Amino acid sequence: MLSERFWSNILRLGLLLSACGWGISFFFTFAPWQMAADQLWEMGSAERMPYDPQLDYWLRMASSAFGCIGIASALACVSPAKFPGMIRLLGPFHLIVGTTLAVSAHLNHLDPVHHLTYRADITFCFATAFLILAPLVREARRKP
Repeated sequence: MLSERFWSNILRLGLLLSACGWGISFFFTFAPWQMAADQLWEMGSAERMPYDPQLDYWLRMASSAFGCIGIASALACVSPAKFPGMIRLLGPFHLIVGTTLAVSAHLNHLDPVHHLTYRADITFCFATAFLILAPLVREARRKP
């Protein structure tokens, strides 16, 4: 039988992975437009993106929201006992996002040659969901 410490470490690993995976989005919040657009193109965007004020706004909005998910995950990783509700939301959140990305990749006929990151994004979501949910499911089954 695996120890409580093991399961706690699995949970924290999932939260740490979530913190890093989402927190890195802050790069796009603070990078100048051209640097951010170039990075997106290098990650597999079909075409280079010229500056557009609305796209710049959406990039900042989305990347800051994603980054805040990373901050929340980091806080929960440091002190899981203080954030049980948030932790219970982060597991299903990653499943929903991973499923959405997988369906979108299929419907949009993405291929790894031209679209470099979609497999890593989907794998990140499902791996993180598993690492967060496995200890929670174990704990729920142990309660009478």
